[in-house]
Amino acid sequence: MRDLSNAIFRLLKRFRRNRLTDPQRAVLAALLEGWTLKSHRTLDGQKVYRLHGLDGEVIEVADGVVDSLAAAKFLQSNQKFPAATYLLTQKGHSLATRFRESAKE
Repeated sequence: MRDLSNAIFRLLKRFRRNRLTDPQRAVLAALLEGWTLKSHRTLDGQKVYRLHGLDGEVIEVADGVVDSLAAAKFLQSNQKFPAATYLLTQKGHSLATRFRESAKE
């Protein structure tokens, strides 16, 4: 019985870890569609994340959204100063593609 409850606990933990919030999904989808995610430094050293669209539109993204995606290895940064660019990793690209395909169904 203990083995079964441990297995269920591990499955639930993995399921929760793989769930993304709507803002996280939106960032991955935007990157898949060609948007660019950059972190900009303000004069006082604060970091601000912005999505840049192909048409020039700019959307600010909460730092927790980007930090959590990077921590989960869905994004990687080129570490440039003063504006680092974030790219989808293979893992992030696969996940964003799955979201897009499931949205079509």
